[in-house]
Amino acid sequence: MKFLRNIILISLICTGIPGLAQITFFADTTSGCDSLEVSFTYRNTDFIDTVTSVDWDFGNGLTGSGKEQQTVLYDSAAAYTVSIVINGNTTYTRPGYIKVHSTPRARFLWSESMELGYYTVVFTNVPQAVDTVSFVYQWLFEDGGTGNTRTLIHRFPEAGDYRVALRVTHPEGCMNQWSDVVTVRDSLDCPNVFTPNNDGINDYFIVSSNGVTVYSIQVFSRTGVLVYKAEAPILIWDGRNLSGQELLPGTYYYIIRSAGGSGRFEKSGFVEIYR
Repeated sequence: MKFLRNIILISLICTGIPGLAQITFFADTTSGCDSLEVSFTYRNTDFIDTVTSVDWDFGNGLTGSGKEQQTVLYDSAAAYTVSIVINGNTTYTRPGYIKVHSTPRARFLWSESMELGYYTVVFTNVPQAVDTVSFVYQWLFEDGGTGNTRTLIHRFPEAGDYRVALRVTHPEGCMNQWSDVVTVRDSLDCPNVFTPNNDGINDYFIVSSNGVTVYSIQVFSRTGVLVYKAEAPILIWDGRNLSGQELLPGTYYYIIRSAGGSGRFEKSGFVEIYR
């Protein structure tokens, strides 16, 4: 006699058992810069809810309890592990779930560079906390100039005060910006000695300038007598007085101003004539 054996597969779904139930949590954002506010939502899709307690650990020293939405502020750069404990005995953990980055530093330094030309300023962003990040830089100059590199060379049209702003953006989207007023000055380079003896070497008192701004120069003897004056974008003096006569060797005092009083720039000093 043959027996017919039917094998029946029984699928058992366990509900309401912590650890096997469909319990999870998620955050509205998982990455950003410090001062990142994150809202956590508890979720249980089980048909029968046997969870009586939910205890939160947000990884930054803060904790919470309950099934309600939890909002947490992360104010330090790090990777944070977040976990919940169900009914006091089952833990669900997400290692490194929240990633917080340092807010970019937008401050900048600047210095004038005569070697690169008049009214030329070199700007550079201060070092970032993590320099391996590909930050996005955006420079805005009051004279209409722009730039997108960490270090930037900018030439202003003339002397004056200009507001300069820098915006630095992290790849995660957070941004910081800073602005300051940069004063660009006229700069004149005057020798303190020259030898007008027609030997072809250092025969002239030449004032290095931008070659655009018109300056006036007055030269006085040690007794305060005006011996020479001129007005030009480039000042060159051959050591003669107003009548064209060679002046005696000695020390002379000069004053240089922007012509017509149009500028605030003034420079004075002593020059020695040797023959």
